[in-house]
Amino acid sequence: MSKNSDVIVIGGGINGVSTAFQLARQGAKVTLLEKSFIAGGPTGSSSAIIRQHYSNEITARMVLNSLRVWQNFEDVVGAECDFTQTGFLMAVLPEDVDSLKENISLQQSVGIDTKFVNPEEMQEIEPHMNPAGLGGAAYEPEAGFCDPNLSANSYAKAAKRHGASIRTGVTVTEIKQEKGRIVGVETNEGFVSAGAVIIVAGPWSTSMLSQLGVALPMVAARASIVFLRRPEGFDRHLIWADFITQNYMRPETGGLMLVGSISPKEAEDTVENPDNFNDRVDMQTLAEFAESAALRYPAMEESHLTSSYTALYSITPDWHPVMDAVPDHDGLYVCTGGSGHCFKLAPAIGEMMAQLVLKGKHPNDDINLFSFDRFTKKGDVDSQYDYKIIA
Repeated sequence: MSKNSDVIVIGGGINGVSTAFQLARQGAKVTLLEKSFIAGGPTGSSSAIIRQHYSNEITARMVLNSLRVWQNFEDVVGAECDFTQTGFLMAVLPEDVDSLKENISLQQSVGIDTKFVNPEEMQEIEPHMNPAGLGGAAYEPEAGFCDPNLSANSYAKAAKRHGASIRTGVTVTEIKQEKGRIVGVETNEGFVSAGAVIIVAGPWSTSMLSQLGVALPMVAARASIVFLRRPEGFDRHLIWADFITQNYMRPETGGLMLVGSISPKEAEDTVENPDNFNDRVDMQTLAEFAESAALRYPAMEESHLTSSYTALYSITPDWHPVMDAVPDHDGLYVCTGGSGHCFKLAPAIGEMMAQLVLKGKHPNDDINLFSFDRFTKKGDVDSQYDYKIIA
C-alpha cells in the first residue's frame, strides 16, 4: 500500500468511487480504502433508479447533470454502467396536483424533460397501469436504471486508470490527526499518510466521526426490496411511484418487477450495528408490496415472489446527504446520509466533493445546501412532500 497520498477516500460505494475518480482525473494522488469489496455495502443493494423529480433547484440541476453522465457513461468514465431507459411516472393524490405541477415547472426551468399527465394520459403511456384514486403524475421519458455493481466497479477501474490506488479488504481503524490537522489513517495493514481524508462510508460514517468526538444526526435504517415474477404477456413496464401505495416499482431483468418503499416510515426501522442486522423481509411487508403491485398493475395479481432482501439507508433528518468539511478538524471531510438519493446523484456528488477538497468552498457553491451544520441552524433541504425519499 502507498504510504503517502494527497487524499484518502474511505468507502468503496458509488459516491466513494465517483469522488476518487474525479480527484484522480484532476491530478490528485488518491488512495481509496474499502473494508470489503467495491459496492459491498448499500450500493450493491441499490435499486439504482435514475429519475429527476426533485423539488429544489440545486438537486434538480445535480440530477440532470448526473443523468447526462449515466446516459453517456462510456464516453465520460470509459466503462459501462448498463443504463436502461424506461421512463418514469410519479403519481400523486388529487390534493397534491398543484404541488406536483409547481415541481414540474421548476424541473422544466432547469432543462429536465418532464411534464404533467392526467390519469387518462397515464394509461396511454402505461397501458398495464390502473390509475384509481390518482390525480395525475409527472412523466419523465428519459428516466431509467443502472446496474449498481457494474457502475461502482467501472468508476473504481476508471479511477485506477487515472492513477488512484484502490485497496479492498482494508479496514480503517483510526483517523489520525496532529494539532487539529488530519495526517492520515491507521489501518489493519498499517499507517497511510495524507493531508485530507474523506469519509464516504454510508452507515459506518457516524461511528468513524464519533471516535473524533463529532456527532452527525444520521441513522441507519432497513429498506426492503421485493422481486415479483411478472405473468406471461406482461413483458414490460416503466418505473412507477405513487403516494397512495407508498411504493415504487421498476422492471428487472429476467421478467421480474422490483418493488420498494417511499414511505417515511422507512426511517423508523433503525439498525444499531450495520455489520449485523436482520436482512430478511418480514411476511407482512412481502404481502403489502405484492398488494401494491397488484393495485397499480392488475396483471400482477398472477405474479409470485421470487426473492427479497433488506438493504440499509443512511438517513439524515431531511433525507439528504451531508457533503462538507468537518468543523474543527482541518483536512477531514464527510459525504454521507443520502438515503435513497445518492446513487442517481453520484456523478454530481463526485464532482462537488472533488471541488470542495481541491479548491475549498465558496459562498455561492451548490454544495453549501448540504452543509454539516444545517440541522442546528434549521436549514434542512426543503421538499414539497412529506415523502423526502422522493424529493
